[in-house]
Amino acid sequence: MAIVLLAVAPTALYSWLLWRLDRYEREPVHLLLVTFIWGALPALLLAAVAELGIGGLAGRSLRPGFDATLVAPLVEEPVKALALIGLFLFFRREFDGLLDGIVYGALVGFGFAMSENMLYFLANPDRLAAVWLLRSVIFGFNHAFYTSIVGIALGLIRLDRRRWLGYAVLPAALVLAIVLHAVHNASVQAGLLGFCIAWIVDSGGVLIVVAIAVLAQRRERHWLETQLSPEVVADVIGPGDLRAAYTPSVRFRAELRALLRRGWLQYRHVRRYNHLLVELAFVKHQLAQGDRFCCQEDVDRLRAALVAERALVQEA
Repeated sequence: MAIVLLAVAPTALYSWLLWRLDRYEREPVHLLLVTFIWGALPALLLAAVAELGIGGLAGRSLRPGFDATLVAPLVEEPVKALALIGLFLFFRREFDGLLDGIVYGALVGFGFAMSENMLYFLANPDRLAAVWLLRSVIFGFNHAFYTSIVGIALGLIRLDRRRWLGYAVLPAALVLAIVLHAVHNASVQAGLLGFCIAWIVDSGGVLIVVAIAVLAQRRERHWLETQLSPEVVADVIGPGDLRAAYTPSVRFRAELRALLRRGWLQYRHVRRYNHLLVELAFVKHQLAQGDRFCCQEDVDRLRAALVAERALVQEA
């Protein structure tokens, strides 16, 4: 039980912090769970089987540490990336850009790291505190960092009409994730200096991903302001609604006020109304960018739903 808690508690904290990064249109819970579970179970099992298979084929020809340095990254990163590619292909409407790619990618990594950490904790009961500090704290973001690189690549591809971009950027991102993973594995086997190099590289990479996420947040706010301002002029929404769309604290207070004053049903209406605001802005942006997966009918449908929901909110 203690081992499970040691693995789950940091993962829960890191996943919550990641979820908080997505300020405007948080992803559907079922897709978040799918990505996390993929990393925690199928990806880990597939990677383990593949690594054992490669080790069996190679026999004793591999030098000690080679499988951890190169074989593990070569197997684990593509297996983790499969979930992201599947989401991108089959749930593209829920994959809006860079921030979504980071969120989905990091969740796959957190799930993978959690299950892998449990195995390491079980294998090292006499050094549990040291292993926990190393794997869950010092390098706790590593798998999330590597897989988020692939997520960033898919986010860049999302609204770009140049199809060749995907064929170039996605493999390059996967190679980068593998290389960084291999550098980490090789460095931590090279003594104190190598440990410091691994920490600098991994921490620097995590900071870069966080910086990209913050820039993506600002871009999404720009989408909201640009695409919803005409809706205010047309009186589809009110000026206060626009502010609520791009200010999470204002939106939260409005939803809490509805819950406390009017009850659960009114809270649901206000929450859905705020969600439709953001979804309309994002779909309008996608259409303006020439996204072939949405059309004017999608915008009209969302606008009609928004008007109907606004009427229900104002009636109360």
